[in-house]
Amino acid sequence: VGFTNEGKVLALDLEIYNNAGNSLDLSYAVLERAIFHSDNVYDIPNVRIRGKVCYTNLPSNTAFRGFGGPQGMLITENWIQRIAMELHKSSEEIR
Repeated sequence: VGFTNEGKVLALDLEIYNNAGNSLDLSYAVLERAIFHSDNVYDIPNVRIRGKVCYTNLPSNTAFRGFGGPQGMLITENWIQRIAMELHKSSEEIR
């Protein structure tokens, strides 16, 4: 995340990895929704988001309720918090 000393977000370069488990199920659709929600409600002038579905030896992880939306928004709120910590401001000031 690129931001000014005042906390204004200028750019977001994000990679999302989705643990599909041992089968595809709806993992691409969940990943797509997470990508679409990854800027949340914030106006970010420069954005690049890439996503990959990862097959693993774990049981399949299929979609449930939020279908990737909450995960994408949680990613956003995490980097908002990290910016606030870096600048010694509250996350509300950054929002």
